Amino acid sequence: MQLTQEQQAILNGSEGEAMAKCLQTLVDYGGAFDAPRLVPIKSAHLTGSFKIFFYTAYYQIVSRLVEAGIRVKVPTTLNPRPGYDYAPQNRIVFKSQKWHEAQLEALGVTPNYSCVCYHGANNPEFGDVLGWAESSAIIYANSVIGARSNRNSIMVDLCQAVTGLTPEFGYLYDETRKGEVLVKLDIEEMDAPALGFLVGQIAVDRNPVLTHYPFDEAELKNMGAAMASSGGVTMFGVEGVTPEAPDLDTAFGGMEPAETVTITQKDLDGIRAERSAQHDAAQIAFGCPQMTLDEVTEISRHFVGKKIAKPVTFHLMPDAADEFSKTGLYQEVLNAGVQIQRHCPLAGLSLRIGLGNKEVLTPSGKLYYYLEGTRYGNLNDVLREAGVLNA
Repeated sequence: MQLTQEQQAILNGSEGEAMAKCLQTLVDYGGAFDAPRLVPIKSAHLTGSFKIFFYTAYYQIVSRLVEAGIRVKVPTTLNPRPGYDYAPQNRIVFKSQKWHEAQLEALGVTPNYSCVCYHGANNPEFGDVLGWAESSAIIYANSVIGARSNRNSIMVDLCQAVTGLTPEFGYLYDETRKGEVLVKLDIEEMDAPALGFLVGQIAVDRNPVLTHYPFDEAELKNMGAAMASSGGVTMFGVEGVTPEAPDLDTAFGGMEPAETVTITQKDLDGIRAERSAQHDAAQIAFGCPQMTLDEVTEISRHFVGKKIAKPVTFHLMPDAADEFSKTGLYQEVLNAGVQIQRHCPLAGLSLRIGLGNKEVLTPSGKLYYYLEGTRYGNLNDVLREAGVLNA
């Protein structure tokens, strides 16, 4: 890897041992992918927002950076809180959460506490090079915005934030961003999270391009998050919708797709749990990724003047929760019995005691993939089981 004089000086210790180790980490990371150099980033996003016992080395490194007076060199946002106050067991497992948050904020990290960082706190533009972690944010940035980030991990994200650099490889290059799998749609009733779940299972580490469908912003967010979860997808295209897929020829770089598949309504419906299994779920969870203000406003209308049939939780971006609390719908939702939370549902619900009758019903493809004891239903299924939609 070719380093600039300034980068070599940092590696030699000009900014201290901790910074040298961060840069060495990026050099080693890039070396594994034959990256020729390090390039500047516009922003970073960190996944390491939880304080839990098995990330000891990570917390030690964060502490060393704080002790050395190091601060992030680019705007840097942070993933959600883990739900410290959600249940007694969460308070035990995440007992040092507040200490960890203070450490991160001492580094200059923006305390947005949301995986949907691209809504307000960290807004990249087309072509920006990023040093992001969090798979749902990365796939949105690459696909919907047209910014450029590899699928970085915890610790690598921190090293990028404090150096302002990332190795140049992968999704920073035009050729890596071309479509590989053509997905044709034969669907009457769209269910974007289920579609993303299926596309991820088909594509697996490749770039899928979907034939035209007028997805809205929330559908793109939730579909991409499901793809990134079920198949490790880093970027997708939608013909005539996403910026790098104005047409199929452009999306595939003038080449033929390596594979062509068709997803039907039957395929989508196959992701949904049987109605009896949905009914047996003990609780319902919305918001993985966290809900935006537009999403919660739209879904909340179904709860006006109703009472829920089983526990329902909305997981919102903290900023969206603040704005939502100022609306008339907020009190209507509370009156219906809905809980409003600002944490990560995966972390908060992972610690529920026992499974058995503790299954969770969700319209989130991402939560369905990651959370043990989860059943999937489309939006109408979930609203019906919540008791706010006629059967």
